[in-house]
Amino acid sequence: MRNVPDMSNRLLFFVNEKTPESYHDAMDRFEIQAEGRIIDFLKVIGIHASVKTDRKSLPYQKEIHASHHGSSYLNDAFDLTQKFYREITRELLDDDIRKIRFYVLAEIYDGGFMGKTKFSFRYYVHH
Repeated sequence: MRNVPDMSNRLLFFVNEKTPESYHDAMDRFEIQAEGRIIDFLKVIGIHASVKTDRKSLPYQKEIHASHHGSSYLNDAFDLTQKFYREITRELLDDDIRKIRFYVLAEIYDGGFMGKTKFSFRYYVHH
């Protein structure tokens, strides 16, 4: 179940209607885009990755987390390329994993000046 922040959270600048349903829809779209970029990135380093059609039905084995606190540049809280990709790459390569199924869960939390984003990379190793 996804965390639902206060609808006045500044990190919800991309949500058209400030309702929990719109928030869920917007975050689902963000996750799907992120998954596509991660698949492309992992392909370049020789890891076969895929996402199930019913994404969140995957019985994941492992999980990698990363979070960003909001800043004056709002999009920075949604930048996956730095910390998140690094953590994913490190774990998969250290464990010599070459084939996975995964999905991304993105959530926004209240707190602090701008709130924070939390990303979870949940995956299942294929042998």
